[in-house]
Amino acid sequence: MDVVPNYNNYTLDELIDVQRNINRNKYPDRAADVDALISLKLQDPEIKSIMDKQAELEKYATFGPRFWSSIIDSVIISICSVIIVSAITHVASVFQVALSYFDTWKFALYSVLLHTLYGQTFGKMILDIKVVDYKTEGAISFNQALLRDCVPIIMLILLVFFNVFFPLETTEDMSSWKFYTIIGLSLSFLIWHLLEIITMLFNEKNRAIHDYLAGTVVIRT
Repeated sequence: MDVVPNYNNYTLDELIDVQRNINRNKYPDRAADVDALISLKLQDPEIKSIMDKQAELEKYATFGPRFWSSIIDSVIISICSVIIVSAITHVASVFQVALSYFDTWKFALYSVLLHTLYGQTFGKMILDIKVVDYKTEGAISFNQALLRDCVPIIMLILLVFFNVFFPLETTEDMSSWKFYTIIGLSLSFLIWHLLEIITMLFNEKNRAIHDYLAGTVVIRT
């Protein structure tokens, strides 16, 4: 005998679970009853407020997708780098140092351009997340996209400038000021990324420092 569940005793979460999994073709009446009960429960202001809060938290819970999207973007950039660099067999020595930072240069251009045009890199598209304006949740501007990556870009420019105009000797012959400059720049870059991660983990909308600088937030699409 097919026992009909008493959906009146179900919580909202249980009803939603039933709504997602019920076979509507086989049990159209039950599906209609579940839909009606969910609609009725959502008219309760307290329940609606809780559901809205849960939906908002899920919308901004982007730490995991952002991490994996950055991995995907890095793979895409690396593949492009291999193709382009392998096509360049002879370059002037003055450009060799700049080319050693090719991945980072290209990543900056890739990130700023795609965020300006679409609010998403290819990694973000795959993971269904998007960068939007914090106040309006509309498309971001070029200035906002640039501000999001301004610190890594500035550090990159400093590193390239330093290595082009002050080429490094061997470790034994390296002067102390060059050694400490490299250490300082490297530590600054590391500290910046650590602060970005810490900031993301300790606010409800997972905003990193660059999101605060640019007035942006990342949402699930």
